[in-house]
Amino acid sequence: MKNSILLIILSLLTLSNSATRNKVEDLFGNLYEEEIYSGYLKTKREGDELFYMYIPAINNPHIAPIMLWLNGGPGCSSLFGLLAEVGPVTSDNYEGKFKINPYSWNKDVNLLVIEQPAGVGFSKIYDPKFEYNDDIMGENLLFAIKDFLAEYSMKNREFYVSGESYAGVYIPTLATYILNDTSEDKVNLKGVLIGNGLTDYDTDVERSMVEFGFWHGMISFETFNLFKKHCSHKPDELHPEEDYEELKDGFYPRNVTHRCNEIREEIRNNLDGSDIYGIYRLCPKGQQITQNDPLYYNSKCTYRKTIFEKLKKKDKYLKELEPEDDVWPDGCNDDLFFDIFLNNKTIKTKLGVDTSIIWTQCYGRLNYDMGDSFKFYSETMLKHPDLKVWVFSGTEDGVLSTLGTMRWINKLNFTIENEWTQYKVNDQVAGFAQKYKEGLVIVTVKGAGHMVPQDQRASAYKMYDSFIKGKLPFEE
Repeated sequence: MKNSILLIILSLLTLSNSATRNKVEDLFGNLYEEEIYSGYLKTKREGDELFYMYIPAINNPHIAPIMLWLNGGPGCSSLFGLLAEVGPVTSDNYEGKFKINPYSWNKDVNLLVIEQPAGVGFSKIYDPKFEYNDDIMGENLLFAIKDFLAEYSMKNREFYVSGESYAGVYIPTLATYILNDTSEDKVNLKGVLIGNGLTDYDTDVERSMVEFGFWHGMISFETFNLFKKHCSHKPDELHPEEDYEELKDGFYPRNVTHRCNEIREEIRNNLDGSDIYGIYRLCPKGQQITQNDPLYYNSKCTYRKTIFEKLKKKDKYLKELEPEDDVWPDGCNDDLFFDIFLNNKTIKTKLGVDTSIIWTQCYGRLNYDMGDSFKFYSETMLKHPDLKVWVFSGTEDGVLSTLGTMRWINKLNFTIENEWTQYKVNDQVAGFAQKYKEGLVIVTVKGAGHMVPQDQRASAYKMYDSFIKGKLPFEE
C-alpha cells in the first residue's frame, strides 16, 4: 500500500514537471483542419511556464525537422509571428481577417512558436517582480525546448531556430547555450535563421535609421549633414539608465549636445506618419472605429490602453508605469486585430489557457542587456563550421535596416565564397544573396519591411526553403 501511494506521488511529481499538451480544435473555423497543439513548457525557474503552439508539418511530420520561431521586442509574443507571418493561417496588415497562407512554413517542417520569457502573452511568471535578462532567457528557453522535445518524443530530431528583430539577440544567445550544452539530451541544432536582427550597436539603430531615411528621400541633404556634424555619440549613449534630464519628445541626453537633440527632433518629425517598419506600407486612416468592429484603433490606441489599465490592477509593479515612449517615430497606429482575437474567451478556451489572463503583444517587466550579439558571428560561429547561419533583411525596414546589417557583416572580415547574386521568384528579382567561406549567408528580400514573411510571403518562403535545403536562393 505504501509503495502504491509512493508511486502515485512520484507520478504526480513527474507530471507536474513536464509539458502540457492540448489539441486545439476549430481555431480558425474551417480554414485549417490539420492538427494544432498548444500548452505550457516548464523552465528552469520554478513556477514559470512558457506557452507554446505546435503546428505539425503537412508532409511527414514524424520525421520532419523542427523550426522554432521567435519574435523580438524584447518581450513580444511569438504568436504575432505565427498569426501574421509564418503560420498556415495568417492576417495581412490591417486587414482584420484570417485567410489560408499558401506559403506557410509548416509544409515540410514542424513549426513551433514559444511565448517567452515568462510573463509574455499567455506565458506565466511566478514572481512578477523578477526581471529577465538575455542570459536567463536563453537558459530557461533551452530548458523549455527540452521539455517540448521530451513531450513529443523528438529528442534527436533536427532543430532550427528562426525569428526577427530582437531575436537577433535571443537566437545567438539561445544557440550558444545549445552549442555549449554537454548533457545527454542535447538539442540537435542544425541552423539559425535571423531576420532584420539587432546585432551590433555600432552599425544598427539610430545611425543606420537616419541614413536610411536620407537615402529614401525622407530627410533633407542639409539636415543629414547637420546630423553627421553634431551627433557624434554612439547609439548606446541614447538611453541612459539613471540620472538623466528628460528633454521634449522623449530624447534623453548622455554625451549628446542640445544641438544634436534639436536635429534629431527634426528628423523624427520627418519620419513621423510613415511606418518605419516598412516605409511603403500605408498607414490606416485615422477615423474613429467602434470597439465592436474587427479593427478597433485610433490615434491613442484606446483598446491597448484599456488592456494596460486592467493589467495595472493585477500587477503592482505596473501601477507606476505608463505605456513606453520610444525615441523612434510614432509611425502608424497599431493593428489590434490579434489583441482582440486572442482576448476572446472562446479562443482562450480552445487554446487551453486561463480565460482571466489578459493577452498583450509585449510585456514590460524586463531588464534586457540589449547586448551585442556580434560576437556570436565573430567567435562562436567559427567554432561550429557545420552550423548553418543565415541572416535575412527586408530592404524597406527603417528600424534595423539592410544598410546596418551589411555594415556589421563587413566588420567580420569574412571571405566571400559566392558573390552578391540576385535570385528570382515568379520570374521577378526578389532580392540578393551572398555566402562567406566561414558559413555565413546574407539574403535580402526586396519590397519587405521589418516583418519579412508578412510583407513578401512568396520571397520569404523561397529564402526559408533554400535555408532548410542548404542551397542558396539563386541555386535553385
